[in-house]
Amino acid sequence: MNDFSTSPLVQFASIEQGGRVRKTPVAYLQTEETKVRRTRSSKQVPIMADGVTSIIPKSNKGPKRPRSVVWYYFDKILNEPQRARCKMCGATCHHANNTSNLFKHLRVKHPSTYREAESQREAEMELYLELKAKSGKPIIRPGIRGRRPKALTAIPIVKAEETVLLNNSPRETLVVRKSYGAEKVKQTMTRALLKMITVDLHPASIVNGKGFRDFVKSLDSRYEIPSKKVIVKNLLSELAEETKHKIKLDVVIASYFALTVETWTYRDSQIFMTLSAHFIKDSWEMSSIVLETFDCTEEKTETNIATSFKRITEEWGITDRVIALVADNTEDVIHSAALVNGWEELVCFGHTINIVITNALTSVAELVRIQKKTSDAVAYFEKSTKAADTLAAVQQQHSLPVHKLKQENLRYWTSTYAMFERMVEQYEAVNTVLCFLGKDHMCLCDDEVELIRSVVEVLKPFEAATKELCTEQYTYMSKVIPIATLLQQVTSVGIATLPGPQSALKNALITQMQQLFANVENNYKLAVSTLLDPRFKRHAFTDLSALDIAHQRLLNELATVVQNSDTPSLGNDAAYGNDPTGSFWNMFDRKVSEAGAMKTSASEADNETRRYFKEANIPRNANPLTWWKLNEVQFPNLKVLAQKYLCIPATSTASNQLFTKEGDVIAYKREQIKPNILHTMLFLNKNLA
Repeated sequence: MNDFSTSPLVQFASIEQGGRVRKTPVAYLQTEETKVRRTRSSKQVPIMADGVTSIIPKSNKGPKRPRSVVWYYFDKILNEPQRARCKMCGATCHHANNTSNLFKHLRVKHPSTYREAESQREAEMELYLELKAKSGKPIIRPGIRGRRPKALTAIPIVKAEETVLLNNSPRETLVVRKSYGAEKVKQTMTRALLKMITVDLHPASIVNGKGFRDFVKSLDSRYEIPSKKVIVKNLLSELAEETKHKIKLDVVIASYFALTVETWTYRDSQIFMTLSAHFIKDSWEMSSIVLETFDCTEEKTETNIATSFKRITEEWGITDRVIALVADNTEDVIHSAALVNGWEELVCFGHTINIVITNALTSVAELVRIQKKTSDAVAYFEKSTKAADTLAAVQQQHSLPVHKLKQENLRYWTSTYAMFERMVEQYEAVNTVLCFLGKDHMCLCDDEVELIRSVVEVLKPFEAATKELCTEQYTYMSKVIPIATLLQQVTSVGIATLPGPQSALKNALITQMQQLFANVENNYKLAVSTLLDPRFKRHAFTDLSALDIAHQRLLNELATVVQNSDTPSLGNDAAYGNDPTGSFWNMFDRKVSEAGAMKTSASEADNETRRYFKEANIPRNANPLTWWKLNEVQFPNLKVLAQKYLCIPATSTASNQLFTKEGDVIAYKREQIKPNILHTMLFLNKNLA
């Protein structure tokens, strides 16, 4: 018996048994110890290793079941056997030979005491069950108050060596290994384990680690961790099938799908493609799912890729409902494969911005030189511990933020921007350290620093646009036209007043945007998605002719929707020709009917679009799907096209992984997975998260 915790009413003892610490009322232990002392004169009683006298009695009856914990907080009233008085508030409660009302009083009037009593009740009962098991008597599980107790089923009892301090000789004792009362608990824990492995992209071998197994055992010693072999061969595939079945319930009723394909390299040797689908549910919630990841290393041809795309979409039953495929514009084979299947390919806007800025930076020779010089200086501080430590000390002396320098990744322009921005912040400390360590040739002069600062200012709008793409959970294709238009307008301002390199950079950016953004307003899917986004509508367009063409095509498509949604009416003969008494008026009635039917599908489409565009734009940061959910009744036909075109994403890669550290972390973890389970792991990684 170790430390004691004192309650206002009850004293509890903390007892360590089986690697767990339990708090048990001292009164119960004292009762059992008194019972043991009565038998010591005739029978030898062993002492447990933790210093507490073993309370396993030598009688055949086993340990006495403990008195209810609730009586530590109540006193019985002598003259009223059916009532008890609360020790804390003095109130009297009717108990009728059970403790239900007493526990209810604690729960209502003294919640904290009630929680303490419940925890102590569980601890006391666990100890009682262990003692009962050790005595070799049948184990009875205490029932819930008011119910008949049920016998415990299949509690394994194993033999273990226990040291007896009385005679210093080992003896065998019975150790209870507690099992689950229901298989559902085990299934829940196994499912949580599989979700952890797939969502965080851990290798299945994590379950073999001693530290992991000890950690799980400390959480619940009863849980048996499945082996790596069972996880890989059985559990992951079963969970994937179950998840796929649930997802298909939403896929079946969805009307339109947009596909995205991401191409990535596995350990610099194998090429994989991940095909994902995006759709809007009837509840106006965006849903993105991974369909499949497949290996295309050996035969990455137009025919093979097209066949793989068709096989996957046929398996999911969505081939005829695909309206577009978004992919990186560097993959010509994907463009051809999309055309083979009859899908229009749209270029990933995130990668397009990356190409615009990368090409512009490399076209200005002075910027290329300064970019390399800055990168070399950062690399020196990364390799030299002495230089890094000296830099931190100088930063503190100059009252500068103690920040590490950032190195660029040539694949992503945002890393170059971050490197320049950090160098502008720390160039004084960097030059001080370089001069101190004899690396004067690596120092940046004032003109170079000013040039870097101007480059940062020029690229700041692009950085803000890219950050918006990366921070949103889902980026709609409707944002492409507004962002492309604004970037061109902002970059064109003040070119004539800038010095040589800055002016050259802006001209290079404008040239690249004119080439790569030239047809964004003329692309119907981009234009109609912008028109149907209540944040932008017509205000994002600068080319009025392109706006008129897109608006007319929208009216034509909407008229088709209206025509398909109309129910066929009775013919004129049925309405007017079967009335012999009114045959004289047939011609007049038909004329009136035709005049009333002037509300054609085209006019209804025009009326609905007019009402839509008269509505005020919602805030730019609002969710367009929320607006459509609230207004779908007012625009019953336009909502069909909104679900069709707003499901198209602006990027082929998940926006929160685009040009960010999270994307690099996922790429690294992805390479730690065995190729044979890559599809299952990535499928569950996206669809379970």
